[in-house]
Amino acid sequence: MGPGESGRPAARPGRARDVRMLLTDPALPVAALGMAAIATALYSPMLTWAITGGLAGYSLSGSV
Repeated sequence: MGPGESGRPAARPGRARDVRMLLTDPALPVAALGMAAIATALYSPMLTWAITGGLAGYSLSGSV
């Protein structure tokens, strides 16, 4: 077998490799989760009551 015949795709040119690196970089998901955690911490009392009210309404509606 010669080079490129191993069944693996050939190396991609620079731009495609750069785009792939950006899409697989963990910085964006980590930043999004961090911002979501901060927003949740700031709005936790309101979210607690919203979730409690939603569950109460669901159980009282006869859906359970």
